[in-house]
Amino acid sequence: MQLPVIQAENLLKTVNYDWIDNIYRGSIPKSADNAGTTTDVVITESENAPNNYANSQFKHWALGVEVQIFYKKANQTDILSAEIELAKMFIANGWRVEQSKNHTKDPDTGQVTKVFYFAKIEII
Repeated sequence: MQLPVIQAENLLKTVNYDWIDNIYRGSIPKSADNAGTTTDVVITESENAPNNYANSQFKHWALGVEVQIFYKKANQTDILSAEIELAKMFIANGWRVEQSKNHTKDPDTGQVTKVFYFAKIEII
């Protein structure tokens, strides 16, 4: 079974949204553009643990990811529609939306950001 960040990254790469310029695992590298000219998605692990115990054994594995979106400053995307489509795509692929945070402005880059937490259970 792949790590949750790899599963989420592969899923996003498969759908190939035209409004996402870069997908990173863990953090945005220092070598990346930090001027706010690209829409970047950062995927980090939020959960990876045994779940659903019975007879002193776990039966499932709980997986979770944080998906943080940094929208480019000159964004032309209908943000809300894109986020709804993204959430529906994760749901259609076995994940559930655990949290959807408010939009904020990144203090370093001035970009509008959004954070989702997606989770799923793998049967062992």
